[in-house]
Amino acid sequence: MALPIKLSIGGNYPLGTMTCIDLGNFAAEALLWRKRGMTPAEALQKLDNKKFNDPVERRNLLDILKLVYGGYGTNWTQESAKKAIQQDCEKGRD
Repeated sequence: MALPIKLSIGGNYPLGTMTCIDLGNFAAEALLWRKRGMTPAEALQKLDNKKFNDPVERRNLLDILKLVYGGYGTNWTQESAKKAIQQDCEKGRD
């Protein structure tokens, strides 16, 4: 049984036009990139090709990429990545 993960990357997340669900979905997508062998540089390029409505959105997704390609991503599944990021975001918005 996995222990709950405390990330605390957000504090009060300024989300731009994204939701906590959007961030969780991106974490799951980014973890899939990693599992399929995409390098961090390739993932960053993919992020840079996205269009954002607010600069904070890119910063949030970059933070998620750092987690996915760092130590957390080693142990996450797509579902656990999505859940961890979404819950962390929701806690930060209280």
